Amino acid sequence: MAGVSRNTEQKYLLNGIQYNAPIDWADATVEAKYIDDNTQPSLTISDYTFPFEARNAIKAWFDNNCFEGMPMDVILYNNLPQQVVFKSVLDFTSNYQELLQEGKVTVSVLKEDGIDDLYSKIEALTYGYLESIDAVGAGDYTDCDYVVEKKFNLLEIIMASVMLYLMIKELAEAIEKLADAIASVAGLLLFIGTGSTALGAALLAVLKALLIAAYVAVLIIAVINLAKSLFEALVPKKRTHKTIMLRTALKVVVEHLGYTLSAPSAILDTYYLPSNPRLDEKEDNGFIKTLKGVPSGIPNVQDFGYNCADMFTLAKRLMRGKIALINGVVHVRPMNDPFWTTQPSWNLPSVLINAKKYNLNELKSTKVYQFRIDTNDDWTIDEYKGTAYEVKTDVTSFTNKKNILLKGLEEVNFSLALGSRKSKLNAIEELLAAVGGAIDEVTGFFGGGTSFKAGVKSKVGVLRQTNNWHTVPKLLPLKGGKLSASYKTDLSAKMLYDEYLNYDSFIVNGGKRQRAIYEGVEIPFGIEDFKVLSINPYFKYNGVTAKIMSFNWTTGKDKATISFWVQEKYTNKLKETFIEPE
Repeated sequence: MAGVSRNTEQKYLLNGIQYNAPIDWADATVEAKYIDDNTQPSLTISDYTFPFEARNAIKAWFDNNCFEGMPMDVILYNNLPQQVVFKSVLDFTSNYQELLQEGKVTVSVLKEDGIDDLYSKIEALTYGYLESIDAVGAGDYTDCDYVVEKKFNLLEIIMASVMLYLMIKELAEAIEKLADAIASVAGLLLFIGTGSTALGAALLAVLKALLIAAYVAVLIIAVINLAKSLFEALVPKKRTHKTIMLRTALKVVVEHLGYTLSAPSAILDTYYLPSNPRLDEKEDNGFIKTLKGVPSGIPNVQDFGYNCADMFTLAKRLMRGKIALINGVVHVRPMNDPFWTTQPSWNLPSVLINAKKYNLNELKSTKVYQFRIDTNDDWTIDEYKGTAYEVKTDVTSFTNKKNILLKGLEEVNFSLALGSRKSKLNAIEELLAAVGGAIDEVTGFFGGGTSFKAGVKSKVGVLRQTNNWHTVPKLLPLKGGKLSASYKTDLSAKMLYDEYLNYDSFIVNGGKRQRAIYEGVEIPFGIEDFKVLSINPYFKYNGVTAKIMSFNWTTGKDKATISFWVQEKYTNKLKETFIEPE
C-alpha cells in the first residue's frame, strides 16, 4: 500500500466543472462485498446531497437526459506530488430526489465501469434483440450436422426389409430372364433368312424381350421408390442445425456494450445448440417434405440463455468462473486461473487482529453437478453417463458418528443437455447398407444409378436425436460440424469437475480451499486502496494467499473496516467419494 495518501483533500467535478463538496461528504461511505467469492465487489455508495450551483447543474442534466448518468470525478490530493481521480456517474434511476424547499438534490453514485453496472446492462439484453440489430448474425453461427434416429419397431423393420429383399430378388430374376430373351433374339436373327418359321420365332422372341424389358423398367422404378420410402423411414436424411460457440455468444454481448472480452478457457470452445420447437413439413403420404433444423444459433425465447445474463451464468457454472471488468476488458475466467492471484499489488497494513474464524460452513457433505435430460430426446436418457457427477465428502476420524457436523447438499445445474454421437451403423443400417449396395449395382447396370449405400454411411459421426423437435438446448463439443469422436471425455460433468469445479474441494490442491477468516478489522484506507481492491482483491498475508471479502470505507476519514480470508489447512481428516451414474 505504498504511497497511500492520508489526510486528503477532495475536489468534486460534475461533467468536468468543479463545484463545492456535497453536504456531509466526510461521512460518505462505500460498502463493498465480494459476493460468492467474486473478484470484484458489489458496491453500495451512500447518496450525495448537492446544494446551490451543483444542484442547478444536476437538474439541467436531468432535464436534458435523465437516463444518462452525469459524469462525476472525485479528485483526492495532499501535500505529496500526486493526486488520484475516482471516476463515477450520478445514477438518476436510484434515489434521485429534488428537495424543493431546501434548494438541494440527492442522488446515488455509480462507479464508472463498475461490475454492478456491467451486470445490470447485461441483464437488460436478450439475444433476440442483438440479432434484430445485427449485433449477432449468420457470420457468428456454426453448422452442426445431425440425424433423427428413432428407436425402431423390429416387426416393421423385418417386414419392410423382407418386402424390399423380395422385390430386389424378383428384379434380379427379371434381369436374368431379360438377358436370356435378348440372347434368344440375337440367335434367331441369324436364321431369319431360312424361312418363315424362323422369322416368326424371332418376332416372338423380340416381343417377349420387350415385355420383359418393360417389366424390368417398371420393377426398377418400384424398387427405387420402395427403397426411398424405406430408407427415409429407417435412415432419415442428414440435417443441419445452427449453433453458436460460447465464447462468441459472450463476445457479441461485451462488444455491443463497448468493451472487449478476455475468455481463454477451453470450455468456451464448446457450442450452444438452441432448442428446436419447429416440426418438419410433411407431404400427404406422411413423408417429409421440408426439414426443419434450428435456423439460428441464438437461444429461443424459452431457452436458458436467451437473456444474455443467463449465458454468462452458464459460463461461470461450467468453469466455476468469475467475471471482472478491468480497464475496459471483461474477463471471464475460472477461479483456478493464475490470472486472479498473480502479482497482487495491495498490502495489508500492520494492525492488531484479535479474532479468527474458519470456513467449515462452506463445505457441503454432498455436491451434485448435472446436465439436464430431454424427455423428447431418448438418447439423453439412454446415454446418461457423463450427465451427472456426485462428490461425497466424509469425515475419516470421529468418536461418535452421530455428532458429525459435516452435512448439507449443493446442486449445480448446468441447465443444458449433452449430445449423443452416432458413432457407428446399427444393425438395421448395416442391413440397409448391404441392400442399398445391391440396389445401387442393379440400377447402375442400366445407367443413372442410385447411391443408397453412401447415404446410409454418411450419417456416422453426426449428432443424433430421437426427434427433430428437441425441447432442451444442448452443449456440444464440435469439430468440423460434427460431435468430436471423444465427445464423452471432451465434455461431461466429471470432466468439468476434474478441470474446474474441484476448486471448492477441501482436499485437492493441498487443501487450499480451507481458510481462516478475519472479520471487522479496522485499517487505514484511501482512494488508492479502493482502486486496487476494486480490480484485484488478492494479497499476501504472512506469505500466504489471502483475499478481501468485504470492506466498508468512510471516504472522508481515511479508514475502512475489512473482512478477509487466508488460505490455511486446518484438517486432514476428510475423504472424497466420486459417483458417476450411468
